[in-house]
Amino acid sequence: MQSAYGNQTPPVATELTNVEAGSPMGELLRRYWQPVCTSDELKDLPRKEKLLCEEVVLFRDGSGKVGALKPHCSHRGTSLEWGRVEERGLRCCFHGWLYATDGRCLEMPCETDEFRERMNVWQPAYPALEFGGLVFVYMGPPGTEPEFPIYDIIDSQVVGEVELRGMRLWDDQGIGYVKDCNWLQHYENVVDPWHLIMLHQVISGNQGHNMLEGMTENMLARDMAKIEFEKRPTGVRFNMVRELPNGDYFVRHAECIVPNAYVVPAVSHDGGRKTRATELSWAVPIDNEHVRGISMVAWPLENGKPKAGWRPGTDISDEVRPGAALSRSYEERQRKPDDREAQEGQRTTAVHALENLGMSDTGVVLLRRMLREQLKRLEQGLDPMNIVRDKSAARGIPTGTWNAILSASEAAALGDKVGRLA
Repeated sequence: MQSAYGNQTPPVATELTNVEAGSPMGELLRRYWQPVCTSDELKDLPRKEKLLCEEVVLFRDGSGKVGALKPHCSHRGTSLEWGRVEERGLRCCFHGWLYATDGRCLEMPCETDEFRERMNVWQPAYPALEFGGLVFVYMGPPGTEPEFPIYDIIDSQVVGEVELRGMRLWDDQGIGYVKDCNWLQHYENVVDPWHLIMLHQVISGNQGHNMLEGMTENMLARDMAKIEFEKRPTGVRFNMVRELPNGDYFVRHAECIVPNAYVVPAVSHDGGRKTRATELSWAVPIDNEHVRGISMVAWPLENGKPKAGWRPGTDISDEVRPGAALSRSYEERQRKPDDREAQEGQRTTAVHALENLGMSDTGVVLLRRMLREQLKRLEQGLDPMNIVRDKSAARGIPTGTWNAILSASEAAALGDKVGRLA
């Protein structure tokens, strides 16, 4: 027995986990456009959101332009979340100061125009833009904004006719309805394919991977899969190949796009031979102890209209995944734990110094190492990976995430790692 008496918990690895301004990871994440809400959430009222330990008030003015202002009015500190959206900007409820989307004070109703011009007040603000049904803000140093990257799965020039929709597929949680934990332990889950087998199959029963039906628990436990991990120009990907009872092969890839975007293929296979992922998602740190997921979905069109009855591939529900029901009792959660229990159960912030990592954790190790490499690049004054400065290179950026059912000959004929694993 190893006694727990006097056992002390070492500090967390704040270099990778903490995201407040001035922290290493906080500064890295601030060099990228971060999604903050969906476009349809900005109507005729301002919206206060928190990300990277900071609060911002978002709004869309009468011309349709979006703004992201710090909450407290530069006059007397009233929160602009109570302001009124007008044609030219956002008006504070207290004394009516009007701010444009870039933060400039346009009106001071209780003062003269001469005084306003002499004061030249600017409300602290961040650059904001809309794309694909999401609102993004850039919280890095002024003038360092990169081009907005358009990955292939959300580029109509690559995937054909689709309608891009910004969606909170898991309400205000991350995928698997995870929220109350540090962002990194949630993000790492994307490149931990072994949990798909142990947590979502062996421990909790079938959790959506219907292509595995017919395989017994014994088969899953002993002959689970062949899995490898690889670095890609955008981040880290896993390659999983499993032989099915009928002799075909199930192939699955998922990837992390550094620093906090990810692409996951459908949790249930649709019967097709190969299906690409249909959404690009982000694990957005709210603060150091909470995370949310938000997605840009490429909704297919049928006869020029959004396909009726279609669902995004990672749109899990309690029909597909019993663990997705948020109202489960404590006993139910113990009997069939899911992502929420597994990830939040690592402590609010996982303590890396206490981990005993194995070969199955290679994806996690590669991801942490890659994040540290970007921190070093930032220290050296260099752009981290996935920062695009050339507008012509910002479209159709390749991703490599899909599910497939392949025959033995099809799997063997592939020139990449899939053929070798099969």
